[in-house]
Amino acid sequence: MELDNIRNKWKNSDFNKKVSVDLWDSMAESFNKFTVPTVEDSQFLKLVSENDMINSNSQVLDVGCGSGKYSIALSNLCENIIGIDLSPKMIENANNNKEIYKASNVEFYCEDWSSFDLSKHEFNNKFDLVFAHMTPAINSAETFEKLSKASKKYCVLCKSTRRNDPVSDKVKELVGISKNKESYDMDVAYAFEMLWLEGYEPKVEYEKQVWHMEKTLEEAFGLYINRVKSYKEITLEEEKIIKKYLESICKDGIVGEKVNTTIATIYWQV
Repeated sequence: MELDNIRNKWKNSDFNKKVSVDLWDSMAESFNKFTVPTVEDSQFLKLVSENDMINSNSQVLDVGCGSGKYSIALSNLCENIIGIDLSPKMIENANNNKEIYKASNVEFYCEDWSSFDLSKHEFNNKFDLVFAHMTPAINSAETFEKLSKASKKYCVLCKSTRRNDPVSDKVKELVGISKNKESYDMDVAYAFEMLWLEGYEPKVEYEKQVWHMEKTLEEAFGLYINRVKSYKEITLEEEKIIKKYLESICKDGIVGEKVNTTIATIYWQV
């Protein structure tokens, strides 16, 4: 009954696929500017390595893979990786990066995890490691429980929590959206509680980070307007208000935002 209570509370009834695709498509180019992370500079990769989660025979699933950053980072350590993301532009970039980095054992597919049928794709209990790194693809009990269902060994969920996004908060305030609308913190709480009640022994690690975000004015329009649209429909007048605000803080063609956050990494063995 307690699990059912969490499932009833942890839902994403406001999910709008078109808005989400538009949002992440608009951010695809900025997410494509990356250096492949290593065990030395990534807490996530260090955790995977120290806990021997994969080896040269392992099958890995990257949920919400974006431009393929972590799939490519892990490609030399396992047999095969599948990455999925709902943004066509992210997947296009991921496939280009696969060629650039010669990661021939990685496959990328444009799929929506919220409606992805594990049985149809024969993904049930298939992967040695299933991970979702900093992705909104895990936004409900249903999308979270799929991680364990697809795994036969390890799962990792990395989420940004206790975030302070000053520009984003101001934009939402301008169109009447409460700052408390974010669900990041509750996602982590629900995830841990569900695992505990299901008999797992999840572990959690925390890492404080500061992100210095820089977007061109056009990129900022795409990011902040589509982010707002993921909460509610807005009018053309409200779009103009957002654009005027972003223009007012734009310096030398760039909109900057300093984001303070804590990354919560939950990992468990199925």
